Amino acid sequence: MKKKMVLLAIILAVIVGLLVYYQYVPLWASIVSTGAFLFGVYLGWLAKGWSDKNIK
Repeated sequence: MKKKMVLLAIILAVIVGLLVYYQYVPLWASIVSTGAFLFGVYLGWLAKGWSDKNIK
């Protein structure tokens, strides 16, 4: 139960942070930076999978 509450708190903090960020940054910049962030998360996930598989 506690793990679920921590996860919910993190998700809520991310959503609130994004809403505040979008208030102060122009739309085009927020779209570009959010896309770059998501792409970086994806590349990090791929790199972790590759390193777990190939580096021991």
